[in-house]
Amino acid sequence: LRVHVHDHSGGIVTPEINIHENPDAFKYIMACIVFGQRDCIDSSPLVDPPDLKNTKDDDVIGKITVNENVYELLKVIFCNQGLVGRGTVCYLARRDGEEFIIKDHWVKGDKTIVLNEVEMLKTLKDIPGVPQYIEHCLVKVEPGKVDDTQMYRQKIYSSTQGVYRTHVRLVLKPQARPLHEFRTRKELVKAIRDIVLSEFVVLV
Repeated sequence: LRVHVHDHSGGIVTPEINIHENPDAFKYIMACIVFGQRDCIDSSPLVDPPDLKNTKDDDVIGKITVNENVYELLKVIFCNQGLVGRGTVCYLARRDGEEFIIKDHWVKGDKTIVLNEVEMLKTLKDIPGVPQYIEHCLVKVEPGKVDDTQMYRQKIYSSTQGVYRTHVRLVLKPQARPLHEFRTRKELVKAIRDIVLSEFVVLV
């Protein structure tokens, strides 16, 4: 028996386990899969399922916390299908009656270099057409411990050095529809005009 674990930095394979010579290890692995916590079966423990008793809106699919703020998740608007990589999932979320976009993704590098996108959005905050930065956080699995793929590896090999990723959440607004979902030709032309104007402001 070999156990394969895959995350956004790649795969890890355990040494071979002889289930006849080491039946306790086999039982331990099976018990973790069957009776273990949600993260043992690849269900994110960092996204809370909806509280059906306290949720008035049936459209809420879960809750997510960024810093001290709790957002209700209304739907998934984008999900990266690849396993290795950024693993980006974008949610339409709501807090205090206002809608936001939450970008949950894994950025290559440690916490000193993963915030390039955040700093860029802060710099471009007054440019028309650029999403407005609200807040961000480095996701923590426990107090003081940032969630990154390196923590799941006992040893860093030269072949995997520098490829680990850090879990980041970014809150933006406003929420908008994709360009291809335009309702009128006038709306499409105005959207293209705004894109061109934004590019012009950035270049000038």
